[in-house]
Amino acid sequence: MTNAITDKKRAGLILLAFIAGGAVPIQIVALSFGYAQYVKNASKVSELFVTAHEFAKIYIPFVYVPALILLAAIAIYSRRQYPGIFRRIVVGFGMGAVATLALDAVRASGVIHGWLPGDTPIMFGKMATGSDYFPLVYGVGLLVHYLNGANFGLFYAFVWGKRKSYLSAAAWATVWALILELGMMIGPPMGPMVGLFGVRFAWPQLFLLTFVAHVVFGIALGCLIQTSLQEEDRGHFFSFLLGSVLRNGRQRLAV
Repeated sequence: MTNAITDKKRAGLILLAFIAGGAVPIQIVALSFGYAQYVKNASKVSELFVTAHEFAKIYIPFVYVPALILLAAIAIYSRRQYPGIFRRIVVGFGMGAVATLALDAVRASGVIHGWLPGDTPIMFGKMATGSDYFPLVYGVGLLVHYLNGANFGLFYAFVWGKRKSYLSAAAWATVWALILELGMMIGPPMGPMVGLFGVRFAWPQLFLLTFVAHVVFGIALGCLIQTSLQEEDRGHFFSFLLGSVLRNGRQRLAV
């Protein structure tokens, strides 16, 4: 009976961490700009950020920040009780933020050459703060940008875990990054703003730039997480959730 209760508790913590650390936080941009562009039909850039902020000013304090606090609480609690959960949270979150540096190395050239409709941190900052004060906008926007990267990393660590090889890790992380690229190219704010895949703005430069940036992000993310996770962290999301990993054809309890 004790093991059954423990397993349910562990599974519940995994699901909560997955939702709080990935599924909830990474929706802030799409939901805020989707509200502005689809619900409120904000078509002008000047009104786009103001309208997106209407949604974000509710979402950030009542959903986004509590989700991150909950994730931190689960990580602290799991450190001794469930080290496997702790590792996937810390490694996924941390390496996602680091991998975002690689993405930014490519993204910066798009800003310099005018291939992007705006600088991502400024866009996120205006959405989050509703302000035009540059230091505040850029600082908050940069924080949101890197938290997004961290959330993407946590999502990958939970879903794919440690792979059999660096090649496999890089490949699956790149698949995940290209799913994000697809969402970016067709969803809000980029899709409605510049057309699908940027056909109304800087075609094909915008698409090629963001494609390469996400491939670089994926390779960096996969290799970083592969290096940082342990052998006990092998296995996809469902084996992680059920508390077992496969090794040499045998199934054993995961920590």
